[in-house]
Amino acid sequence: MPNGNPSDARRRQAATGVLAIAMPGAARLEAIFGERAARQALRELGDAADALIRRLLAQHEILEHHRQDAAGRWSVLFRLRRNALARDLQETCGAIEAAGRGLAQPLPAQVLGAGTGMRMPLGLLARPLAADTWAAQGGQCPPGWLQPDLLAPPGGALEDGAAEAVEAILAGRQGVRTLLQPIVRMRDRAVVGYEALSRGPQGSVLEQPDRLFAAAGACGRTLDMELHCAVLALRRTRGRLPPGRFLAINLGPQALACATQRLPLQGRRDVLFELTEHLPLDGAMELSAAVTGLRAQGFGLALDDTGCGFADLDTVRVLRPGIAKLCITVVRHAGQGALLDADIAGSVAQLHRLGCRVLAEGVETQAQHDALCACGVELAQGWLYGRPAAADEVLPPGLA
Repeated sequence: MPNGNPSDARRRQAATGVLAIAMPGAARLEAIFGERAARQALRELGDAADALIRRLLAQHEILEHHRQDAAGRWSVLFRLRRNALARDLQETCGAIEAAGRGLAQPLPAQVLGAGTGMRMPLGLLARPLAADTWAAQGGQCPPGWLQPDLLAPPGGALEDGAAEAVEAILAGRQGVRTLLQPIVRMRDRAVVGYEALSRGPQGSVLEQPDRLFAAAGACGRTLDMELHCAVLALRRTRGRLPPGRFLAINLGPQALACATQRLPLQGRRDVLFELTEHLPLDGAMELSAAVTGLRAQGFGLALDDTGCGFADLDTVRVLRPGIAKLCITVVRHAGQGALLDADIAGSVAQLHRLGCRVLAEGVETQAQHDALCACGVELAQGWLYGRPAAADEVLPPGLA
């Protein structure tokens, strides 16, 4: 939202980051294909990397572009565009990186062929970076940024046996637990719904959700794991929600597109699907038909992490969610100053004009609660209102 304060202008101008793509094994291509064919392959990879960078940063401003085809390194400096929503640079970079890694994965096989491409993966990262630091490094990432440890799956490299553990979970031999966290109405803190959260087998290396889904992703079983967790959450809550309360189920785009065919939704009118994966706008447009079909069958949609990554006003206009969840990092800024609160209030007003209720995620303090109420936020969840607990502890068995 416009503001004439000079300090605010400096803060916005400083919101720059770097997006970099690299093929660590590029030097080996000459031995595989020969010098001329290797140069041509790296040029084609450079074109593909350039197209991917522009797709990922379509909502932002590319300031400088550094392309080194021969070295297998491509990077840009970009400036965050706010588009009327309060945004956090760190969260935005995280969303760009998460989406970019998935989109970059098939590129080597497309250019080099399946055999070589599988052995020559691309690394991708997005990080906040000041423009003067970029200039000091000669228009590229600082040394060490594209090392293997920075390109590992969320939570670090996967342990031996993770693939077997994923298969055991999907086969039902090891249990996924369903936790519920309350969603409250801010004006009186009345519980209006629950978000279903999944945890891997207790005490196992896959207990935490980032490890669980990273392992599933590494095995090519992300869709299966998302649907498995959703099925369990639906079964464990069927007929047990108090009247007027809803259940929010987290799904990525692929799972959302097949939800009505793959999930036990018969007779449910208390389910809200929460789109959790960040995706560029063209991905949101591709998903709009599925969302329209879900809405026609009585299922609601929430958009996760609004104000971070790709979840901005354009995404809201395309998907028309009933609830927009403010990014947790934006929520943490609530109550820390009039300027930050004005940004949040402006975002809330924009979302209201598009027909959304606004939910603040990750509220931990009374000061945040009070500030978000003053900004017009209607719904909230966070430790201030209740921590996640097992479904059987939250829902009385007498309602089954």
